This record gives sequence, C-alpha cells and structure tokens, in this order.
Amino acid sequence: MIKHYFLSIVLTAFAAVVSAQTGAEEKLKKGDFNGAVTDYTMEIDKFDAEAQTLVKKRSEYVKMSEYEKALVDGAQLLEARADWAKLYYGRGMAYSGLMRKADALKDFNMAIALEPKMGEAYYERALLTNTADNKENACTDMATAASMGNEKAKVLYDDNFCWNLALQHYKEGSSKLTIRDYETAIKEFNMAIQLSPDSGRYYAKRGLAYLGLEKNARALEDFNKAVQIQPKGADGYYQLGLYYFNQDEHEKSIEYFNKAMEFNANMYDAYMYRAQACERLNKSTSAIYDYGRCITLRPNDGNAYYRRALLEKEMKNTIDACRDFKRAWELGLPEAEAYADECLPPGQRKPKQPQKKKGDDEEETEE
Repeated sequence: MIKHYFLSIVLTAFAAVVSAQTGAEEKLKKGDFNGAVTDYTMEIDKFDAEAQTLVKKRSEYVKMSEYEKALVDGAQLLEARADWAKLYYGRGMAYSGLMRKADALKDFNMAIALEPKMGEAYYERALLTNTADNKENACTDMATAASMGNEKAKVLYDDNFCWNLALQHYKEGSSKLTIRDYETAIKEFNMAIQLSPDSGRYYAKRGLAYLGLEKNARALEDFNKAVQIQPKGADGYYQLGLYYFNQDEHEKSIEYFNKAMEFNANMYDAYMYRAQACERLNKSTSAIYDYGRCITLRPNDGNAYYRRALLEKEMKNTIDACRDFKRAWELGLPEAEAYADECLPPGQRKPKQPQKKKGDDEEETEE
C-alpha cells in the first residue's frame, strides 16, 4: 500500500512537470514570450542550483589529470541531463524572442553544458554570436550543430564560408608539421577539426603530429577516426598503412595501402610504400609492379627506377636492370652510378680511381 502511494506521488509530480513544460512550449509557439519565460523559470528554479553545481563539477573534471579523473565517477558526472537542458533551451528561445541576447546565451550555454549533443542549442548560439569578431566560434557551433544533423546549421555553415576558416587552420598546421613544430600543429589541426568535424583528412594529419611526439596511441586513434568518418577517403587508410609499415607489420600495411588506392588510384606514396612492404615479404614481382606504377605517375623519379633495378638484378633480369640503373643515374641518383657503369662494355667503363699507397702524397727529395 505504501509502495503504491509513493508511486502515485511520483507520477503526479511528473505529470505536473510535463504539464507545466507543455504550457510553456505552447506559449512559446504562440509568441507569448513573457509567459513562456515565467513558466520555464518556475520549473527551472526547482533544480537550477543543482544544475549549476553539476556544470561546475563537469568543468573541473575536464581540467583534471588522468589520475585525478580515475578517482572520480566520470560516467555519472558526465551523464547527459536532456530533461533539464530542454527547459533551459526553451527559456533561451523565449529570451531570444524578447531580444534579451545575454539571457538567451546564458540559457543556451547551460543547455549545451547539460546535454552536449543538443544540436539546436549550438545552432541558436551560433545565430546570436555570429559577428565579425567572433566568426570562428560561431562557425564552430554551426559545424557542431550540422554534424548532429541540424539542416539549418548546414546551410548557415556554407553561407558563412566556415569551411574556408577550417582550411586556413589545416594549412597552418601542415606548415608547422613540416618544420616539426608538432605541438603548434596539433593546436591548428584541433581548430580545423572543430570547424569541420566531418573531414577525415584533418584527423589523418593530426595523427601525424601525434606520431612526431611519439604518442602512437593518439595517432592510431586519429587515423581510425579518419577512416570512420570518411570511409571512402584515401588519407586515413594511407596513414594506417604507413603506421603499420613502420611497425614492421607489412601484411597489415599492405591491406591499408590497398584500401587507400581503391579510393585514389594515383596515390604515388601508397605504391612506393606498398612496394617496399612487398620487398620485405619477398614478393619481388609485386614490388616491381608497384615501382612501375610509381614511374608511370612520376616518370622522372630516379628512386623508383633504382629500386626496381635492384630487384631485377637480383632476379637475373640483367637487361631490364641495366636499363633502369642507367635511367636512375641520368635522373641524378648517385648510388646508381656504379651499377650503371658495370652495365657498360669493358672498353666503355670509366677507369676506377687507383687506391693511393702510403707515401704517394710525399714529395720526392732526390732528383
């Protein structure tokens, strides 16, 4: 009997909350913004202090070290509170209707803090903050909302050329990566990803920066993320292939290089590394084929001629080997010179430098 009575009280209270929330939504739809604010506030006041405390704890949790996080029940702390978030979002919309921008932003921020997957809140916040001096933050919100399926955010993102901002950060990150400034490169790629979270290329490049810092686990995570969000993009597969190549897992690397070339048949580096992986697995015929593809893509690539020639020489294919050694030498590859010289008839070979004997450099004193 007590159980039934308690259940009845809970259901009655829940029904009252739903009724109040529905009333606020109806007023919002009808344009009664003041009435909506009053109704939403009446419900929010019941848990606002608790919600504010929760958001503060979440903010502190994000800044904790991994050790500190292990001592806290993060799963419970970060559990979404969509019920609370919906009320803050609703009141934020009412404030927007009343042109009370600061109050609206405060509520949209709370909605996002309580339910990070509320795409509508990101979109509305972007609308309010999309100014010339805050375009990047607004574009980040548009991108986030768009990635959550908000169609209006996708249109707004394109209309504001947000993709161009992402590209600028990507280019800057790539420049920093080239000079091995990995920390700065990661910061730039982070911004590019925030502005364009659906770009596998940006994740793949950030993974390279993590590799530079020898953070292999983070790098592998980014390479897999690149493949996950762009399963038909070559970059993620190529980086995974290169990662496993450097780990001497050549069978696995070949699988990923194959996938990369499936989506980009002209990927020179993928052919070059797949050829080397085949060499290490004693698959000489396959390696020769891949070096041939490299030469087709870059006819003036002396390295591909040279590596193919070494395999041809090993397979006793002297004519082809000599032809490739000669071409590699013509293209300026110094290590090919000795092999190319050996291919000449004896009378045409350049005389080898005689080895100096002890005393050869000493001047004779007697006439």
